[in-house]
Amino acid sequence: MRIPAALAALTCTAAVLAPLPARAAEPACVPVPRAVCGSIQVPLVRARPDLGNTTVGYALVRRKDTSRPAAGTIAFNPGGPGGSTVNMAAQYTELYADLLNDHDFLLVDPRGVNRSGVLDCGITGFPATTSAMIRDAERCGRALGERSRGYTSAETADDLDAVRAKLGLDKLVLKGESYGTNLMTVYAQRHPTRVQSAVLSSAYPLDRDTWFASNARALRRSVRLLCEPGGCDSRRVLADLGRLAARLRVRPIEYRVDGERWVVDDVVLAGLVYVSAANVPSLLGQVPRMVAEALRGDPAKLVALARQAKRPSGNGEEPFNHGLSHAVPCNDYRWAWDFSASFADRERQFERARAKLPAKDFRPFGVRTWTTALRSGNCLRWPDTNPPRPRLGGPLPVVPVLVTSGVMDTNTTLEQGRQAAAQYPRSTFVAVPHLGHLPEREPSGCVVRMHTHFIRTGTPGDLSCLDRIPAVPVS
Repeated sequence: MRIPAALAALTCTAAVLAPLPARAAEPACVPVPRAVCGSIQVPLVRARPDLGNTTVGYALVRRKDTSRPAAGTIAFNPGGPGGSTVNMAAQYTELYADLLNDHDFLLVDPRGVNRSGVLDCGITGFPATTSAMIRDAERCGRALGERSRGYTSAETADDLDAVRAKLGLDKLVLKGESYGTNLMTVYAQRHPTRVQSAVLSSAYPLDRDTWFASNARALRRSVRLLCEPGGCDSRRVLADLGRLAARLRVRPIEYRVDGERWVVDDVVLAGLVYVSAANVPSLLGQVPRMVAEALRGDPAKLVALARQAKRPSGNGEEPFNHGLSHAVPCNDYRWAWDFSASFADRERQFERARAKLPAKDFRPFGVRTWTTALRSGNCLRWPDTNPPRPRLGGPLPVVPVLVTSGVMDTNTTLEQGRQAAAQYPRSTFVAVPHLGHLPEREPSGCVVRMHTHFIRTGTPGDLSCLDRIPAVPVS
């Protein structure tokens, strides 16, 4: 089964760290004013100094008003895992330009990414099939060997604190997005006295849902919200999705791109609808007609959406490390098997656990289709039999924390956002209507103003602008 590359992105020989290329000086700093770049060396695994060191690169963007002390230093992370923070400098300084008047911005590339000791385990992209994803994770783990244990949120959080200490900063304002919310919560867990406040966008809790049942609930809710204004019948749309998935499971639709054969089957359909609701809610508005036409024998719109998703995402300005997108989840997340078991026994444990899941929780696609589409078995063949296990609970600092979630987001859901907020003793949760993943990217600036007001005052301020965010149109 072939899976479009953009769909695969959601949800990621001897061990080597790619050597830094020979050069006379540090790489050029980021293309924004008042930026200073640097790097530090840290142990790859702090408990295992014999495994050597790695580089952590960063950029510090100074505030415009240097006549007085900074109101704070905001540490960003764009998520992934695998995304480069340093290469988001221009976007962050534009998006949060008002905060840059009196705050410094700290951009630290996570270990393994871009300027931070690029992880090279032979994985350069997202594969076409689910089974190939599992094999890629295995291949990456084997390439890294024991060094794979250096790629955890805990080690990356400690890197951020090492940069903070080098720069002489007392506390940080944490700004995490998607996986970055997980990373920043791990930082707050490990370095509570160094947190001034936090803004978490599209958050999920440390104890992640292994089977993505909450994401299936979010998809059903998104369809209902889409149809509420009267543009469609949500029950009919969900029933049609189930009927089309059942048909594609038996008779996938084949198409070709540059002579290469691809198919749309039930798993690809589930992933396409999931990605549409999560990232581009306007695409979800096209789903009712797309599904109805496919059921009538005209799959043109469905194939067009699959072709669109198959195109590489991004514009080359945000380097993404695909090996890290395997290593961190396999080390950090809870999975449905015992890593000390053989691969065959892991698969049996996985299938037994999946067989016990209630089918109703995964409507309209079904248990197997949904959990395959969302990669519930991606680390089945991760070779480490005793990977690092993170703390999934424990006290967090009593500081102001804002969590914002898009109501239409199927990737990091409202339910998960509320759970993430509940981890903190002093949190505020805001649901942003009509939007999906990373709602601060909406064009009106409503959510950015909320984030800005919170960082300055500890409260989100006037939320009336949320009422002016337009509903998703049904085509």
